[in-house]
Amino acid sequence: MKQLWFALGVTVLILIMVSAMGVQGFPDRANDTAGTIVPLVSTRPSPTANPPTPSTMSQSASGSSKPEGGAPVIVPTVTAIPVITTTRPNVKTPTPVRVVVSAQKRSWVYYHGPATYVRGDAFAPLPLAGFPRPASDNGRGLHWFPTTFQTRAVVDRFIPELTALRIRWVVILQGMDDWNMLANDYLIDRLAERAEGIAVVMRIDRQVGAMDWRRLGWIVARYRERGVRYFQIFNEPNLIEEWGNRESPTPERFVAYWIQAAEVIAANGGFPGFAPMSPQPDDSDLAFFQAALEELKRLKRFDLANQMWVSVHNYGDLTSDGFFRYRRYDAITRDTFGGSLPIIMTEGGLADAEKTAHAIAPMYRFIQNEREPYLLAFAPWLIGNAVGGGHDPRWEGAAWFVGTLSQVRARNVVEKAKIQ
Repeated sequence: MKQLWFALGVTVLILIMVSAMGVQGFPDRANDTAGTIVPLVSTRPSPTANPPTPSTMSQSASGSSKPEGGAPVIVPTVTAIPVITTTRPNVKTPTPVRVVVSAQKRSWVYYHGPATYVRGDAFAPLPLAGFPRPASDNGRGLHWFPTTFQTRAVVDRFIPELTALRIRWVVILQGMDDWNMLANDYLIDRLAERAEGIAVVMRIDRQVGAMDWRRLGWIVARYRERGVRYFQIFNEPNLIEEWGNRESPTPERFVAYWIQAAEVIAANGGFPGFAPMSPQPDDSDLAFFQAALEELKRLKRFDLANQMWVSVHNYGDLTSDGFFRYRRYDAITRDTFGGSLPIIMTEGGLADAEKTAHAIAPMYRFIQNEREPYLLAFAPWLIGNAVGGGHDPRWEGAAWFVGTLSQVRARNVVEKAKIQ
């Protein structure tokens, strides 16, 4: 009888212990179950969302989250990373770097036309024939207005002036804000209608620094489909005024930003332009340019160097420090890479329309008849300013056309330019 009571007591004790464990749970197995939720949430980023990082992954292990198309999922409060590491050793979570690259490629590639294939292991630039030129190309260019938007009336009024000047290349500004992303549609379409052909060089109006890469990709793809191939990235990076942050303007920092933008432009069918330097009397612009090219070479970004062109600002008269300064840039390119790259002079002249009038004829004569094969075009500054809607008085002295839209007046430089 005593044995029977003892057996009943042991049985009751066992039942009490099992009941207690059912309430408290099994700590190891509970953590294992919670650990299977964390990688599901943290490895399914939306293409437009910020990719997960180690800090955000640990934060997402508590509170609530909302996977794509689903209701909020309540995740138990656990220590996420140690649990995953110890109890699920075979789970392979993508590193943040891979997530960022993958998300970017999905988000900023919009162009689906023919690709341009280049070597990525050595300097082997595209042949010059691979860089398109306008029909009846004479190398004569002109910088359009210093604004990212002109009315249709302005466009209709001044495109005939380009024809009268026998201009085959025009440099225009392209904004990235909501209100002016499409502002150049009418201008580009009108230029494409010209039977004689006018090539567009599109300068992206952004200071040196990071930008919205998705927006840049969309712009490039849109205008690539309208025939634009040449896209200038940044402007005069050797000047601190051209930087959009408080960073010092070093060649290495500039190249880091340029590479990011160049990848987007190349992926969307454009040819990335290496930013022009601001010419300096002490030749510091040349030193900055050389250091930037050497950094590009050190990083072995031949995939970009092989399809890029070089933008040059050659303000000044017909000397090696003025108009012919582009030859010094070419010499640096050959010393660094072992060969030339295409050059487009996207600004030039004497920064004053009346002074430019005395030199424009021989400049255009040289471009038309004597330029080197790698020199694609010369586009001096500037067709107009206030007459086309510009509000910065600094550029009025360089404008070739002045007055009002109803009463346009051509300065002497226009007639001199028509001579050749």
